[in-house]
Amino acid sequence: MDSQPEDFSEAQAAPFGPKPLGFMRRVLGTFAALIAAKFANVAVPLLFKELVDLLSLPPQAPRWTAAPIALVFAYGLARFGTSLFTELRELLFARVTQAAVRALSLEVFSHLHALSLRFHLERQTGALTRDLERGTRAIGSLINFTLYSIAPMLVEISLVL
Repeated sequence: MDSQPEDFSEAQAAPFGPKPLGFMRRVLGTFAALIAAKFANVAVPLLFKELVDLLSLPPQAPRWTAAPIALVFAYGLARFGTSLFTELRELLFARVTQAAVRALSLEVFSHLHALSLRFHLERQTGALTRDLERGTRAIGSLINFTLYSIAPMLVEISLVL
């Protein structure tokens, strides 16, 4: 027995098509980059501590020349990884944010076009356009603030604890 109804059309399947799946992959990639950036960010002071501890050993203690060089290299790699994964997160999520803002703007714009002529004659339509632009900018800012400020802070707190 088939669990889907027989009249399941392509129009009903459109929201489940490749575009939302691509966005889901981008969102998951964004969160993977966020977590990787935070791991690298937490590793930076730990590597620096190990480097300082290794270099502050007493002169008579045995030292390996390669160990400080490896720690300096790992420290630089962790610093570079933090920046790399942060930029990768922004690159991956930009298209998702733009698509969400675009979809909402189109929905509001379609709703405005569906309103009666009387509504448009009695109201200042230019003010509505300005409010629509402010709203789309606010949504973009809210998404960016959540992804680039709140989520990284929560991940970093969870890594430190």
